[in-house]
Amino acid sequence: MRALGMMTFGMALLASGCSFTTAGGLSECTTSSDCGTNSVCTSGFCLPQPAGCDQVVGATSAANPIVLGAALPLTNASGNAEIEQQRFNGLKLALDEVNQAQGVGGRQFVMYVCDTGADSDRAVTQASWMVNDKGVVAMFSAGSAQTLAISEVTTPKNVLLMSHTATSSAFTTLSDKNGGSVGLVWRTTPSDVLQGRVIANVIQGVTPINDPGVTFTPPAKVGVAYVSDSYGTGLFDAIQNRIPNKDNVAGAQYSRNEAVSGAVTRLVSFDPDMTVLAGFPEDNSRLLLEAMDKGVGTAHGNRWFLTDASKDRTLLTSRKEVETELSGTYGTAPASARPNDATYKLFADRFITAYSTDPGQYSFTAHAYDAMYLVALGSAYAVGNDAGNPQPVTGPRIAEGLTKLTPAAGQTAPSYPLGSTQFTAAREALRAGNVIDVKGASGELNFNNETGEAPSPYELFKVTGTTFRTVQLIDPPTD
Repeated sequence: MRALGMMTFGMALLASGCSFTTAGGLSECTTSSDCGTNSVCTSGFCLPQPAGCDQVVGATSAANPIVLGAALPLTNASGNAEIEQQRFNGLKLALDEVNQAQGVGGRQFVMYVCDTGADSDRAVTQASWMVNDKGVVAMFSAGSAQTLAISEVTTPKNVLLMSHTATSSAFTTLSDKNGGSVGLVWRTTPSDVLQGRVIANVIQGVTPINDPGVTFTPPAKVGVAYVSDSYGTGLFDAIQNRIPNKDNVAGAQYSRNEAVSGAVTRLVSFDPDMTVLAGFPEDNSRLLLEAMDKGVGTAHGNRWFLTDASKDRTLLTSRKEVETELSGTYGTAPASARPNDATYKLFADRFITAYSTDPGQYSFTAHAYDAMYLVALGSAYAVGNDAGNPQPVTGPRIAEGLTKLTPAAGQTAPSYPLGSTQFTAAREALRAGNVIDVKGASGELNFNNETGEAPSPYELFKVTGTTFRTVQLIDPPTD
């Protein structure tokens, strides 16, 4: 907040005619690359920004760019969050491809990036700066709790908010229209209500596991160790509601980045046959080690089951004991690694070429890539088709454009895969006001235009050494 105050003070000096360089010791600039560390170019001068907001990517030197923002937990209590870095790479890859195609309406995209440190309060401060000082028209956010908090900043300001990892069921009924006709909060991920159904069906044996040579025995007692935020509590509720005998299910909650002893004590007393880990890698690693020490682990008849947040190789490489304990463990995530799908394969090949990393080893990398393309296509609709009189790109107009990406029930529309090969064709179709049908690297994106979300198949993955192997794809139950 101090940085915001300094910016306000600086703008007041500018309005009064005082010299910034004389009065405040600040440097003139053309772009943020002219400024030093912890400064960005604002109104021709290098000004301080909130902590963590030290990256600008995209067309940083372009004239009249379309300005985006991203608030991402690139670090956490354990240090660098590798999984978030890879999702960020998905956003950047799509951003680079869109800009290489000259953006939309002759305008390219620039994106201010803030590291939230997995702190929702810090994310709100950063979002306020990007919305109020940088004038972003759309923002990207990761995580359910953080995205819900940021929406309190973006929605009143008519800024579109797009998430590639927020899965909480709270978004389905979120009030986000701000007096308009279309919601301003969208996501490329399905609701955890669906993942809860998939997990419960798998562990109860309702959905068979197609893993040759392995016989899966459903557990009699299921524990759910979950982080006490909208993500963890939502998953626990969905799993518990799907299992008929509630006495055979027990929750063990804990706060993110804090002690897990209480959750472990609950698991010890319940003595489950299987424990679902509905939390983040840094907490799950500590919980696993403490639970094993207290007698809850594979050596004592407990099996583990992972959720999407744990599809992160850093969990498997955090400690050798963790890798050994999780060997052969199954888990679920909205399907990302789909090597037989042409749209996914093109994305994965380009991702590996750019970052020397397999995106399928981390959840939601494909969803991040799709999220950027969706915002770009929504922006194309916003610009319109009159080159001599382009329309303003605003959050509500981007949101209206997103409603043109899924044909109404019973109708058909030209289909376009998200990616570099057909972006220009999809862009021009939207600029002309047409409805199209998009398919993402993360799968079919058939949006409910009222809720801003799309159902998705789930992948059942298996831990093999320090990697994840996709076993099968599962369509979520509709009931």
